[in-house]
Amino acid sequence: MSHNKDVKRTLKNERLEYPIKMMHAYPSVNVGWGAHTMVGNDARSLGMTNALIVTTGLKGTGIVETIQGVLKAAGVESSVFSKVTPNPKDFEVMEGAKVLAAGKFDGIISLGGGSSHDACKAIKLVYSHDGQDVRTFEGAFKATKANKIPQLAINTTSGTGSEVSCFSIINHTDKKYKMALFDPNCTPSKSVNDPLIHQCMPGDLAAYTGMDALAHGVEAIASRLGVVSAYGPGLSAITLIFQNLRQSSMNRNNDKAVEAMVWAEMAAAYSFNSAGLGLIHSMAHALGGLYDAPHGLCNAIGLVPVCQFNLPAAPERFKMMAQAAGVDVTNLSDMAAGEKFIEAVAQLKKDLGITKTFTDLGLLEKDIEPLSRFSVADICTEGNPTDTGLQDMIKIFKQCM
Repeated sequence: MSHNKDVKRTLKNERLEYPIKMMHAYPSVNVGWGAHTMVGNDARSLGMTNALIVTTGLKGTGIVETIQGVLKAAGVESSVFSKVTPNPKDFEVMEGAKVLAAGKFDGIISLGGGSSHDACKAIKLVYSHDGQDVRTFEGAFKATKANKIPQLAINTTSGTGSEVSCFSIINHTDKKYKMALFDPNCTPSKSVNDPLIHQCMPGDLAAYTGMDALAHGVEAIASRLGVVSAYGPGLSAITLIFQNLRQSSMNRNNDKAVEAMVWAEMAAAYSFNSAGLGLIHSMAHALGGLYDAPHGLCNAIGLVPVCQFNLPAAPERFKMMAQAAGVDVTNLSDMAAGEKFIEAVAQLKKDLGITKTFTDLGLLEKDIEPLSRFSVADICTEGNPTDTGLQDMIKIFKQCM
């Protein structure tokens, strides 16, 4: 009886020690140069004959038209829903679900970066629950019905990892914050990563999304959940990013670097899909909800201050990350090696020309406390290795200004 009481008391603690890990599945992924030419077969393999393409539009790239042509050649008809914006909004999801329900579609395809994939996942959830408000899916495991329709995710950016994850991040436009929808039903049925399409990204976007991928690897490895299987892909991502992000962002014709970043962003996503994230993403979600700020850039700005805050809680893991980044840690203590890693992150950010602060993104002094409250309450904060209170969060926000 006393044992049961102890267990009950432990489960009521504000912070759990996560003795049981939950591993989440990934979709099958086609990766490689020219992989987009096979999406017709991919769609057919999922039973699609008439698909709704969800995208931000990708204007001027010709990617949407190219994909529609490939689908058509394989006998798959398609229509386009392009009313998704960066940092997708709840009302966009609801409109997309209505379009999906009104048509005779047997498949849904997300085409783009994280915004397109996240919106598509949420549209799929709403449609599968007969138009239920997307806001009711905020949090973990809120789906109560199986997906009614398969999703093919065709990825165009090297950062978010949304094409292989079970997360969807949607802006709550009334309360002005980002909701995290965490559910296996969010996971796409199949995904495609073609470096040829990724090359269409401009250099600054490649830098921002690359830093997003770095934040994924860093936070998953440092996570208090302690998912050991996340270390391998996370460390691999860090190595690939430090070896290739500079070249990839500065020369979009560097095939080797561009392809390496495709592998890096997927590896980082495999890492966080089960290990979770931390304060870097909690802050980015708050900023993205209030100011509609670019997610990757928010993460790039928050990386160094949050790493400094978390280093004392997981110095041995930061030493692992330093080694993965190519830092010489010979004869260094875990703390000293971790400090060297943080210096390397700061140098990478500088080399990429990322000099903006949260102030440049519109952050006002009066908004720091409410943003900090949203950040502390964000689902990603549960994975942060250091317990975080409101005053801690306020201090970190101010360091990013």
